[in-house]
Amino acid sequence: MTSPEPTLDSLRSQVDRIDDQLHDLIMKRCALVERLGELKGEGLALRPGRDAAVLRRLVARHRGNFPKPALVRLWREMIGAMLGIQQPLTIAVAQSERGDGFIELCRNHFGVVWPVIPTPSAGQVIKLVSDGQASVGVVPLPGHGPGGAEPWWVALTGERDTIPRVVARLPVYPVDNRPEPLEALVIARRGHDDTGFDRTLVVAETAASTSRDRVRTLFAAAGLDSIEILAIHTVDGTVLHLIDIEGWIGHADPRLAALVRDPVRHASVIGGYPVPLSP
Repeated sequence: MTSPEPTLDSLRSQVDRIDDQLHDLIMKRCALVERLGELKGEGLALRPGRDAAVLRRLVARHRGNFPKPALVRLWREMIGAMLGIQQPLTIAVAQSERGDGFIELCRNHFGVVWPVIPTPSAGQVIKLVSDGQASVGVVPLPGHGPGGAEPWWVALTGERDTIPRVVARLPVYPVDNRPEPLEALVIARRGHDDTGFDRTLVVAETAASTSRDRVRTLFAAAGLDSIEILAIHTVDGTVLHLIDIEGWIGHADPRLAALVRDPVRHASVIGGYPVPLSP
């Protein structure tokens, strides 16, 4: 005996039951996150490395016609909402008057629930995060979009505990259809995670006569390969190079110590980020 063909109403009833099951699981997940927050105690609950590992696993196991960008957006909305449940979240965003692209990047990553403080410069974002007036900040990736030329990253080279560090890169799953897609970095008062799929940002100080090729050669000699020089800033005859390096590198990494010899005068880690997922 064959089963009757499903009707429109029966299919809709199945969808409704699945919606209820999804909703039940979301509420159960929220309760678990609240318990995690209680166990961790006070402090910023932001864990970009953990979030990246979750998304990487889900995208890898995904099957069917549901678009992967939509899957990532669903989970980012849920992760952002539950992050703020553990501790209220305030986000400062460097956003010029020429558009709302960086605020859109922020909303796509942290969700629509938590308050956003727009500021006209990345320097003000750093100050708000450093002072504790914002939990996290979103600043332009050097060279990307309005404000991308501002050497904000120089302010992250100090040693004080209140100085923010780079912890993530946006978007985590690039789907931007703009002619010049925007990219941003997330800063917070915490270190960057080691996930096994990371890049680290280092600021190297050299003499003004040091070329980009010479910088690359010096980094390679110290065992730091696959570098990208994102930006250069000159101050009183000294050149600061913002360098993106493959892999996770901590402040005490011996390769940094090996790097500091003429003409490199100083090198400091200002953070890093999990490598964004590839579409």
